[in-house]
Amino acid sequence: MAQEFQVRIKNGDILKGWRWPAEHATANLTIMTGMNEYALRYDGVAKWFNEHGVNVWCLDAYGQGRNAASPELQERWPLGAYKNNVEALRVMVFKAAANGLPTFLMGHSMGSFMVQSFMERFHNCTSGIILCGSNGGQEALMRTGYRMARALVHDWNWFETNETLQNMGVGGFAKAIKDRATDYDWLSYNKENVQAYIDDPWCGHDNTGGFWKEFMGGLSKVWSSKELKKISQSEKVLIIAGQDDPVGRMGKGPKWLCKKYNALGLSRVDLKIYPGMRHEILNETDKETVYRDILTFIQACTD
Repeated sequence: MAQEFQVRIKNGDILKGWRWPAEHATANLTIMTGMNEYALRYDGVAKWFNEHGVNVWCLDAYGQGRNAASPELQERWPLGAYKNNVEALRVMVFKAAANGLPTFLMGHSMGSFMVQSFMERFHNCTSGIILCGSNGGQEALMRTGYRMARALVHDWNWFETNETLQNMGVGGFAKAIKDRATDYDWLSYNKENVQAYIDDPWCGHDNTGGFWKEFMGGLSKVWSSKELKKISQSEKVLIIAGQDDPVGRMGKGPKWLCKKYNALGLSRVDLKIYPGMRHEILNETDKETVYRDILTFIQACTD
C-alpha cells in the first residue's frame, strides 16, 4: 500500500510523494515523474517492482500531485524551482537509502532532465541511474527557449499560462503523430493509457509562464560541455526510450546521450530503444518488457 512521504530542502520548502515498501526488499528505486502528471500514476509500476523485491519511492515536483493545492493550481513553479527539484531528488535518495540497500534513481521525461542535472551536481549518491523517455543534445534550442521565456515572463504574469511557450514546449509532440485521434496520442500507442490521461484532472494541465522560465533555464545548461564534464565516471546509467517517441526525436536524443556518456568514460552505459512504443513506455502495452529490463539493470549493478 502506498504511503505518503515528505522531503525538506535547504530553503525550507517541503515536497511530497508516495512510497511503496516491498517485503524482503533487496534494493530501492526512487523516481521523479514527468511533466503534467503525478506520483500516484506510478502505482502499477511500483507494485510490479514490489513483487520483485524493490522498494519504490516517487516524488511529485513543484506544482504537481500532492504539491498542488487543486487541479486548477497545477504547474505553479516558484523562482528557483528547477534547481530545488533537483535538490529534492538528493534528499529523497538519501531518505530511501537509509535502510542500507542499493538505491537507484529514475526520471521520466521532465524528471529525466532533472536526473541528468542531479548527476552533474551530486556525485556517487546512487547505485545506478535510469533515464526514461529522455532527450539530449539540444543545448542551443533550449538556450533560445530560455531567452524567449525571459522576455515573456515577469513577476506580474509568472503564474499565468503562456500559450506561446506552451506551444513551443510541447505543441510539436502532438503534430509529430500524423494519424492521431487525440492530441495526446504521442504519449502512447496504448489507447486506454491515453484516455486515462485525458480523463484525469491531475494530468495534462497547461504550464504557467514561471514553469517554462524555470524549466528552460535548467535545460539551457544541462547539456553544456562544462556541466557534462562534472559527471562522475563511476556512474552507471540505463537509458530507455520508445523508438517512436517525439520527445526523444525518434531515438536520436537517447542515442546522443549514450554516445556522450560513453565518451565521458562512465563505467556503464546501457541503451534500450523499444520498437512500437512512444513516450510513456512504462504504460505501453508491452510495458512488462521495460520493467524487466530495469530490474535486470538493478540486479546487474548490485551483484
